[in-house]
Amino acid sequence: MILGRVIGQVWAARRDARLQRAKLLIIRPHAIYEPAFGTRHLVATDDVDAGVGDDVVVCLGAPARASAGGNDMPVDAAVLGVVDRIDLQPEALRAPGAGPGIARPLTVSVEAAK
Repeated sequence: MILGRVIGQVWAARRDARLQRAKLLIIRPHAIYEPAFGTRHLVATDDVDAGVGDDVVVCLGAPARASAGGNDMPVDAAVLGVVDRIDLQPEALRAPGAGPGIARPLTVSVEAAK
């Protein structure tokens, strides 16, 4: 799964018949994402009514096809949910090997360890 932000929508009058009712969004991943192609953006189907500026959770591959209606769907990415809030724990972010973190600022609520 990928956490990203909706930056646009794709409009296509002619498309595969299985995608006639699908809303297609352009997603910019927040964290490091190494796609097989030279772009850093995804086009994902959307059944949760996300909009430009929303932070979303996106799944890839077979789970995306299943959420779009089945394994024969011509889909490689699908929006699974709109993010309301992200809670990060400061000690987890400082831990060795915690990864690069989020590449650009998000509105985040950080709760101290109890």
